[in-house]
Amino acid sequence: MTFSIIFVLFGTIATIVACKTIGGNFELKNDALARKEKNLVEAQQELQGRRKELSRRLEELKTFQKAGIKTEAASKPKEEPTDLRGWLVHRGILSEAQFLSAEIYATEKNIDVIGALLTLNMVSVDIYEEAKKLKLI
Repeated sequence: MTFSIIFVLFGTIATIVACKTIGGNFELKNDALARKEKNLVEAQQELQGRRKELSRRLEELKTFQKAGIKTEAASKPKEEPTDLRGWLVHRGILSEAQFLSAEIYATEKNIDVIGALLTLNMVSVDIYEEAKKLKLI
């Protein structure tokens, strides 16, 4: 009788330890899966944001192409800017986006780019005269 009680007691303790070990392993795996799911959701959101940005850039490129305007990649300034765009961007007077806006405006209004820059008050008359002296116009 004493042996059977001791065996039942040890069996119960062994069963409890085995169940806790198995349950602990399931909790570890569940936590690992939760972390992986969280990482996947973050990566998916990042990719969605990047996709929206690329889609927006594609639409801008299509707009520029329809307007017949060179894109930023096609007209990167070299070491020494030899055109009006490169000179203005190199000096920090305008950004590429501002110059492209002026080009679009010039195309729509059928005027020169420098005229559009002056009309939109993006450059001053002094800058215009300096660009004219450098024969950038």
